[in-house]
Amino acid sequence: MTNDNMNILFSFDTEDASTNEDCNDDIITNWLSENLEKVETVDICDDNMLSHMVDYIHNFTVKQLLLICDYYGFAKELKINKYNKEQIVSFLVVFESEAINMDIVCRRKNMWFYMNELKSDKFMKKYVLW
Repeated sequence: MTNDNMNILFSFDTEDASTNEDCNDDIITNWLSENLEKVETVDICDDNMLSHMVDYIHNFTVKQLLLICDYYGFAKELKINKYNKEQIVSFLVVFESEAINMDIVCRRKNMWFYMNELKSDKFMKKYVLW
């Protein structure tokens, strides 16, 4: 017997594209207001969350982390509160680990993958302003 563990994610988008952006803004704003204090004192004990934290701390700059936060719509709040790199990483890991945010997290990771593919292509990289 082989032990092949695979994670499969299915996503069904039934919302109209014009209302989806407003809905995401409301969800993110509500999540921010409910979890801002909790993020600052989070105790990372989950291995998956810990590995994401280590990845973000060692492989991303503050500028790149804020770009990710900007995609999610909360970079401005983090800049205003003058969060340091560790606080930004904690905030991102908690945000990305919540099930309600899975759609936007998967979409962001997919877009980052496409951007990296375009940047690594000899011809296309001259058209990417990243």
